[in-house]
Amino acid sequence: MIAFASLFLGLVVGVAPVTVLVEGPVAAVRFELDGKAVGTLTKAPWKLPVDFGPELAPHELMARAFDRGGREVGSSRQFVNLPRPPAEVEVVLERDEAGHPVAARYSGSSLVVFRPVRAAVTFDEKPLAAGEGSRVELPAYDPETRHVLSVELEFSETVRSRADVVFGGGAVSVARSELTAVAVRAAAGGGVPDAAALSGAIAQGGRALPVVAVEKGQALICVVRGPTVAQALKSLGAGGKTTLVDIPGGTTPGTRRLPQFDRDAGRFTLPLQVEDRLRFIWPIPRMPGAAPGAQVFDRSRDLTQADGGLHFLLTRVEHPGPYPRQFQLADAAAVAGLEATASGGRRAVVLVLGDETADASRHTPAAVRRYLAAIRVPLFVWSLKNPAFQPLARDWGAVEEVSTVERLEKAFERVKNELASQRIVWVEGRYLPQDISLSETAAGFELVR
Repeated sequence: MIAFASLFLGLVVGVAPVTVLVEGPVAAVRFELDGKAVGTLTKAPWKLPVDFGPELAPHELMARAFDRGGREVGSSRQFVNLPRPPAEVEVVLERDEAGHPVAARYSGSSLVVFRPVRAAVTFDEKPLAAGEGSRVELPAYDPETRHVLSVELEFSETVRSRADVVFGGGAVSVARSELTAVAVRAAAGGGVPDAAALSGAIAQGGRALPVVAVEKGQALICVVRGPTVAQALKSLGAGGKTTLVDIPGGTTPGTRRLPQFDRDAGRFTLPLQVEDRLRFIWPIPRMPGAAPGAQVFDRSRDLTQADGGLHFLLTRVEHPGPYPRQFQLADAAAVAGLEATASGGRRAVVLVLGDETADASRHTPAAVRRYLAAIRVPLFVWSLKNPAFQPLARDWGAVEEVSTVERLEKAFERVKNELASQRIVWVEGRYLPQDISLSETAAGFELVR
């Protein structure tokens, strides 16, 4: 068996070391990136530097194990720069001379905490004590019947990952069911058909992919904006309203009226759709404790129509602080695209430029635009001030000014129209987004970019 010890849960560019765990009669391990061989190892340590390229792009990383006769005896696959579970665990069985599993080694990683805080291992539902080096010895068992080894790693109170290995009775398997969410939109004058009508319309390498379902579902808008509401308030105002309130007991019969200012009078203007969620991604990296190579950014909870309209959210919701002086807007936009895709639903990223004069990102705006197009996430770039006077705007290409409530309303309408036109087509298997295409039978819709 073979499994990755290096689990890339964040955005990766350039050269990064890749390590695998191997057991059994393995004489060589070949590493492949996007279907091309990038190196072969013939002895431990099974660790190879792999070049993932100079800029962000989705990748498929494969490791294939071969015996002395050149026969492939196992393989492991992971996707890089694409959404993954918040935590993952890999398990490799150690075997005796007869080929029977006698122990197991496991590894795991998470975007929340690099090392797990607790490991729970069971064999046929009975707990086993984990030894040093993430290794556990198996008890005596009947090799002619099937058994289940389960490993669960806990990284925090809410983030856990589990792997189940079934072996015995002449078989070893790790059951996985994989689907790919393909975002499509209705073309002008068209509409997205149902799953039955989409048969043969979604393809990979010229091969039609089985369509499991087509759904509208929820939409997620990931908004990248500076940590304060200062520029939003300056440009858009607080959205309040002054009204005359009746005050009883005046000098003349009846009542007198006095002005009163309601700061939240416009709270629900520019509302989200009922099924939509909005999440702020703050351009503030949270590096301590994260896995190597991962970029984790602070974020808000998911906000809905009940929390307020877009104007209210832009002028009220801010980062609780403290925060550094330098921000990473482009990097946060890339991670926002990853989170939007991970939702498995309709998606969009909105970058809101304010009074920032510098961006400390390691990725350029052009590279982030290309990356978001590759993973099929629409990007909208707004500026709370005239783009001619926003130093970062020129690097982003098309930027829409939202310096007034009227302009904000028009820009938001374009985002809502985009989301309304989207549907998610689920196909069997796991594929890179750039490998998905539409066949000649597809009509009335297009892939989201």
